[in-house]
Amino acid sequence: LAYKHVVLNLLIGTVTVFVLWWLLGGRTFCSWVCPYHLVAEWAESLHLKLAAKGWVRDIQFRRGGRMVFYVVFALLALVTGYTVFETLSPTGILSRALIYGPGLALLWVLALLVFEIFVSRRAWCRYVCPIGVTYGLVGALGSPVRVQYNVQGCHHEGDCRKVCLVPHVLDVTIRGRALAVDTDIGADCTRCGLCVDVCPTSSLNYKVKGLGGLT
Repeated sequence: LAYKHVVLNLLIGTVTVFVLWWLLGGRTFCSWVCPYHLVAEWAESLHLKLAAKGWVRDIQFRRGGRMVFYVVFALLALVTGYTVFETLSPTGILSRALIYGPGLALLWVLALLVFEIFVSRRAWCRYVCPIGVTYGLVGALGSPVRVQYNVQGCHHEGDCRKVCLVPHVLDVTIRGRALAVDTDIGADCTRCGLCVDVCPTSSLNYKVKGLGGLT
């Protein structure tokens, strides 16, 4: 959109990345690669400790706002000829800092982390980041790798939703929500495996299409 034409190298890179994250499950990038996700995990652990003491609350926003930001950033690229999102993306800022050294842009990342600690847990990843939206759309095409929920052994205690980075994907584990014995967790799942680790009855497991379950 910024270049106003198709750049061959960009096309090759996009297709390569698309295929990789389709195979692994779109938002696998968020849990296992994204540098901001790592520091946001630390911020989240601090938020949870403060919340347990009653010092902070987790203000939640509408997830649909992500699509608004997605369209806004796309239009800005088209109109300005510049990838405006990259100047604000903590993923890009941290990646460049690791390669080229730190800069003033890290203050923006720090501000985001402070907001997530004291105001809204995981706000950037849950409510803004268009990268996550893009990979979620890729994952919606039916990745071979997925997390699958089996309702038969579930005690519906909700431990999985407490540790989940995007807990709405585990709404199916709420008593009465599952429409089938086995249900694949939705495309917003980051494949982090926290729910698999915490489930006392192994009702959540990784599954690779054609290879069966992985525990």
